[in-house]
Amino acid sequence: MTTGPEPVPDETSVAQPRRSIVDTWIEVFADAGGLVRTEARLARLEISSNVNQIGRQSAKIGAGALFLSLAVIFATVAAVVALAAWIGLLWALLLVMAVCGLIGFILLRAGIDGLSGTSLLPDHSLGRMSRDLGKISARAAPVELQQDGVNDKA
Repeated sequence: MTTGPEPVPDETSVAQPRRSIVDTWIEVFADAGGLVRTEARLARLEISSNVNQIGRQSAKIGAGALFLSLAVIFATVAAVVALAAWIGLLWALLLVMAVCGLIGFILLRAGIDGLSGTSLLPDHSLGRMSRDLGKISARAAPVELQQDGVNDKA
């Protein structure tokens, strides 16, 4: 009697061998090590990007300050000459100096405030690393040991 071809077991029907706790922990630590190395590499890239951004913005602030200084010098000379005819040279110098000082203070404050929001810390990578390590530790949580053939709910 021919019964037909024997069924070929697929991956879902083959019983997976039980892994020991030691094997599980070895795999968890290997995964965690690879994850930490990857996250550290991403953190270094993020820090490098932040440093480059701060450098570019600082260069813009420096160039802007240079041109504003030149403009202020010429405007100062023109203002002093114009005011000297009305209020005298000394008072014209003092008035123009006070106005220039106020404008300079406002511009410096704006530049410092613009840089204060930029952090050198790799915030995105650190957050991702924290979440990933939390998932790994949850995955490696202690597993209940079961004895074959024993039902504890008797």
